[in-house]
Amino acid sequence: MPALGPATLALSDAELRETLDLHSRVIARMSDKIDEQGALQLKLIDTVIGGMDAILDAARAAKQQTDPARYARHIEQELDKTIGRVLDRLDFQHSNFEADRRDTAYRLEELVQQEENVLQRLRTDQERAGRWKKRIPFIAFFGLVLALGLAIVLPRILANSGSGCGVIGGAWTRSTTEAEVCVFYSR
Repeated sequence: MPALGPATLALSDAELRETLDLHSRVIARMSDKIDEQGALQLKLIDTVIGGMDAILDAARAAKQQTDPARYARHIEQELDKTIGRVLDRLDFQHSNFEADRRDTAYRLEELVQQEENVLQRLRTDQERAGRWKKRIPFIAFFGLVLALGLAIVLPRILANSGSGCGVIGGAWTRSTTEAEVCVFYSR
């Protein structure tokens, strides 16, 4: 066995106790310091863990804020609100246009019916006028014959009574043969 080094003198019991006491105090202080540092390190670790939790929560919130599906839902809701109102107004206007179209079609149908009735009346009137047009020469001829006949016959009829003779400008008198006649005197 190799030599351990110079031999030192052994310590007395009192010195040994005192050295042990000093060592125990140093170890106790070192233990207290280690405990303090351990407590500080635990506080620091808790603070770091708390900060990490906050950072993790912020990261989760940021991930949720930047989630494309969430943005898509948000955009969809906003579009539904905005475009929904516009579509509702368009649907209302479409309903109004549809009602106006039906009303216009009904009125147009009435106007077409009225036009057909007026055209039918015009055709009927034209046919009637055409028939009268064909009859006009016969009516004129009959009127001329009637006028000529009345011009010849009417004075004779009127001349047969005293009042009729006065109407045509004659005078009712007795002739030499004792017959009453209508006479016209020139003036």
